[in-house]
Amino acid sequence: MKIEKKYMMILLLFIGYLVVYIDKTVIGLAMIDISRELELSTQDVGYITGLFFLSYSLFQIPAGWLNDRIGYKKVLLLSLVTISACAFLFGFVGSTIALLIAFRFLAGVGHSGYPCSCAKAVSANFAVDERTLAQSILLSSAGVAMIVGPIVVSYTVSTIGWRWTYVDLAVIALLVALFIVLWVPSAKKGQSIHAADSVKISYISLLKNPVVILLFVAIFGVNIPAYGLMVWLPKYLVQVRGLNLEWAAYVMAVGGVAQWLSSIGSGWFVGKYMRNKEKSVIFVSSMISALSIWLVYVSPNIIVSAVFLFIAYIFLMTSFVTIFTLPMKWLPSNVIGSAMGLVNTGGTLGGFVSPIVIGFMISTQNNAMSGDFSFAFMFLAAGMVLAGLIVLPLKKPHA
Repeated sequence: MKIEKKYMMILLLFIGYLVVYIDKTVIGLAMIDISRELELSTQDVGYITGLFFLSYSLFQIPAGWLNDRIGYKKVLLLSLVTISACAFLFGFVGSTIALLIAFRFLAGVGHSGYPCSCAKAVSANFAVDERTLAQSILLSSAGVAMIVGPIVVSYTVSTIGWRWTYVDLAVIALLVALFIVLWVPSAKKGQSIHAADSVKISYISLLKNPVVILLFVAIFGVNIPAYGLMVWLPKYLVQVRGLNLEWAAYVMAVGGVAQWLSSIGSGWFVGKYMRNKEKSVIFVSSMISALSIWLVYVSPNIIVSAVFLFIAYIFLMTSFVTIFTLPMKWLPSNVIGSAMGLVNTGGTLGGFVSPIVIGFMISTQNNAMSGDFSFAFMFLAAGMVLAGLIVLPLKKPHA
C-alpha cells in the first residue's frame, strides 16, 4: 500500500476510534443529568454503564471471528452503523431505565467489532516494525476523546440537553462510516479466512495459548480503573469535591491529555527501546499507576489530585498500549483478529465489572454524599496491581 493511502486509512480509523471512545467516555458526564431527569439510583447507573460492557464482552470473540471471515472493512461499517443507530435511539426515545439499558446493551454489540477490525487492518497493511506505532496512534484516540469529549459534552448537555447530544453523536458516527466506505481499502483475497475449520483450529490454539490468556487477564485489570474512572469520576468530582460540571470536565480532560501523550509516546518508546522487555514495562507502569490512583483520592487539594490523575493515566495507558500491541508482534497474522477479539474481551469484562461494583459500593455503604469513596479507589488501584502481577510469567513464544 502506498504511504499516502496508509496515512489516509489511519486518519479515518483514528476518527472512527474517536467517535467510538467519545460514545464510551461521555456516559459518565451525561449520566449526571440523566440520573437527575429520570431519578436513577447509583445502582441503576452502574447497570446502564456496566451492561454496555457485558454485551461488548460477549460479542468480542464473535466479532473477531467475523473479522477473519468477511474482512475488516465490513465489520468496521457494521460497528459504526450499529453505534449510530443506538446513540440515536438512546437520545431520542430513551425514557425508562429498561430502554436505556437496552440501547446501551445493543451499542456494546456495535462497539465490539471496531478494535479487532482496526487491528486486522493495521496487520494487513503495515509491516511488523510499523504496527506498534500505527496501533498506538489509533489507541491515542482514547486520550483525544477524553480531552475533547468531556469539554464538548459538558457544553452540549448544558445547552441542548443530553438527548440531542446523543442524536448529534449518531449523525457523526454515520458520516464516519460513509467516509470509510469511500477511502478504507478492503482486505485482499487470502487475508480473510473462509474455511470454518481453520477458524475453529485457531480458536482452540488461542484458548490454550498462555500469552493470550495472560494478556486477557492483564487488560481486564487495566480496564477496571480505565472505565471505573470514566463512569464514576465525574460524580465523585461533582458530589464529593464540589466541582460544577464544567470544571469536572476539565479535570477529566487532564486525564485525556495524559492518555494521548502516553499512547503516542509509549508506543514509540517501547517499539524503539524496549523490544523484548514489554513485561517489565507493563509491571512497572501498572504499579506506578496503582499508587497514583490512590493518591488521587487521598490528596486534600483538587489540583494535586489532578496531577496524580495525570500520572495515573500516563502509566495506565503505557500498560494498556503495551498489552494491546503484543498479540500483533507475537502471534501469526491469520489469527490477529480472533486473538485481539479474545484479549479485548478481558478488557471489556473489566469495563462490565468495574462500574457495577463501584455503584454497589457507593449505594450499599451510602457513601455518595458523605465523600467516602475509599473502597472504590482501592478497587480501582487493585485492578492495576493485578495487571502488573499477572504478566510476570509472560514469555515470548518461539517462532
